[in-house]
Amino acid sequence: MRPANLKDKEKAANIIAETFAANAGVNWMLSKKGNKTKAIKRLADYAFIKAWLRDGAFLSVNEQGVALCYKYNTQVFSLKEMYYQLRFALRSIPLQKLPSVLKREAYRKGMRPKDGNYYYYWFLGVSKSGSGAAFELDSGIKQLAKKEGLPIYLETTSEKNKIVYERMGYKLYHYWEEKSKKIKFWFLKLEQT
Repeated sequence: MRPANLKDKEKAANIIAETFAANAGVNWMLSKKGNKTKAIKRLADYAFIKAWLRDGAFLSVNEQGVALCYKYNTQVFSLKEMYYQLRFALRSIPLQKLPSVLKREAYRKGMRPKDGNYYYYWFLGVSKSGSGAAFELDSGIKQLAKKEGLPIYLETTSEKNKIVYERMGYKLYHYWEEKSKKIKFWFLKLEQT
């Protein structure tokens, strides 16, 4: 695993867009009009910039996997981040869905420690040809968190991914279902021992 640099943004966004193309938790909020892949890439661009500014963007050695995981309480003011966030929100989320998106994000954030003293595992994406990249990235993230004695928190809307995370040592601490949107959320964490 290596830290990503700004030149890696396009590659990372493509991997995330490929990985999350069928993800219910991502797709429900996107506009039905326009190109769905571009909308997911705008989310991935924003997520990459936010994580990169907090030293939390990583690529696997084979460059087929990307992890966006950063210390949550790291405060950064960046016009670049604001630009990518607004670009995603205004061009990919229908205005009528924005209140629901904000409410959901507030709920997810509220389920994590209030002090923000943890690593937040926002995205783990691996291309179809990226065999072994997920475990390499996860191992590297765990080493970073262990070195600082910090837990790792994440959410997933994929039951398959939940099972993989549990195999990698993460423990379920909360479950939430948005029945009206047919979306399930599993909240997992890895405590340092």
